[in-house]
Amino acid sequence: MDYLIGTCGYAYPQWKGVFYPQGTKEEDFLTFYASRFPAVEVDSTFYRMPTAKQLSGMLAHGGGNLRFSIKAPRTLTHEIGVWKQDATLFKDALEPMMADGSLTALLFQFPQSFRYEPDNRVYLAGLLAEFSGYPSVVEFRSDAWMQNRVYDGLEARGAGICVCDLPSLRGLPKLVPVATGGRGYIRFHGRNAGSWYGDSAVARYDYLYSETELASFVPAIRAIKGKTKTIHLFFNNHPAGNATVNAKTMMEILGEQ
Repeated sequence: MDYLIGTCGYAYPQWKGVFYPQGTKEEDFLTFYASRFPAVEVDSTFYRMPTAKQLSGMLAHGGGNLRFSIKAPRTLTHEIGVWKQDATLFKDALEPMMADGSLTALLFQFPQSFRYEPDNRVYLAGLLAEFSGYPSVVEFRSDAWMQNRVYDGLEARGAGICVCDLPSLRGLPKLVPVATGGRGYIRFHGRNAGSWYGDSAVARYDYLYSETELASFVPAIRAIKGKTKTIHLFFNNHPAGNATVNAKTMMEILGEQ
């Protein structure tokens, strides 16, 4: 499969009746999910450091064919302190997926406050060196990072760049058809400009793309795909199950159904 399409997260009880059949137990969510999509971005690892046992369990529930992108803990991207200890813990947790070959991306998503400044550039270089040999992908929320110097630096370190569809707001990156490190990665966050800086994550991501909007991404997707072996397409508009609806439609548009 050329396109690894799925959603950002999967363990949403509110998806019952929209995506998961009513009565589906939460421990069976991932098994059902794997019957519908080829890949998933696991975001729960951002909030709590995973363990090898937990990720081994995901492998088992995925049935052997599901591909995983694992989001790095926030202590490596948002609440940076004595980070090397957490880097070691994170790598230990990833061992089952690395050994299995099912880990296709390791997502480091930085906040908008992580600006293009010397100290942050040094930190990023050190972080990527620590995860050398892993399928690292970096997402920036500050548009100052979206420049050739950064792309070249990621390419030299074998790291991918995540491009995003976001609200059209000052300071946020635009979706540009760029890829580094031999892997393509796009996250679709929705376009709720009025709610983006609010307190409610539900309001921020409660967006349903129209089929016309999704089709408009095809030229950029194919441009990125032409530079990589595989491209990840993940939908983060999770409220009301919108991500599952849009992911299925995107599979149909790209002929991956």
